[in-house]
Amino acid sequence: MKTGKLISAILIGLFLSISCSKEEDDLDSQNCVIDCTEIVGKIMTDNGTTPISNLKLTVQWDNIPYLGSGTIRTKATTNTDSDGNFYLKFFINDDELEKGVFRLFYEPLDNDKYLRTDLNGISLFQITRDTTLTKNHNVPKKAFMNLSLLNLNQIQSNDSFMTEFSYPGPSEFSQSIGGEVIGWNSESDQNHLIEIAGNQPIDLKIYRTINGVSTTEIETIYFDAGTTSNYTIDFNN
Repeated sequence: MKTGKLISAILIGLFLSISCSKEEDDLDSQNCVIDCTEIVGKIMTDNGTTPISNLKLTVQWDNIPYLGSGTIRTKATTNTDSDGNFYLKFFINDDELEKGVFRLFYEPLDNDKYLRTDLNGISLFQITRDTTLTKNHNVPKKAFMNLSLLNLNQIQSNDSFMTEFSYPGPSEFSQSIGGEVIGWNSESDQNHLIEIAGNQPIDLKIYRTINGVSTTEIETIYFDAGTTSNYTIDFNN
């Protein structure tokens, strides 16, 4: 079979598999009184200090294998309260115990205000009947760094220059984004506008290798959300 026909056959097969998948509701499971599974937590921003209220959350059971057909079943839904707290309760059916995975979905947030607003599909591992799972989540707000890099033209072929921006989340919280590592060289532009976490500490690590000597510079910085701040890093330190 020629390559073009083979690719077409694969795409057709994939389309047919997806089209055979089905979505269904099992929201009655929220009315369970015994052997219920509970998911509790809060959705916050500003390093876990400010609640994100009235945010819709949904739990789904996903039994669609990779490149296969199956079922997506909605089990429970709720909204965060004024303090960012949420509570989900549902009953896990027998077939849901045997296969598939449960996922927690969040309503999309304002992409102009928050970093990494796509929070969908967080897998809920080790979940079973008559258990309570705590899921606290922090969504960083967005700030901007106007980054100027000096002396890039002095980077030689055996040198290296990297920056790592890490966003440590509040204790006992997951977070929608951990940070970013960027490598620079003599051909990189000097000026960059970088989206960065606002209203929470940022750990900045600067890695340099110059003439075979490697160093790491570490500092903690802070930017107000919604603002643009200038920052300069010199390859020669």
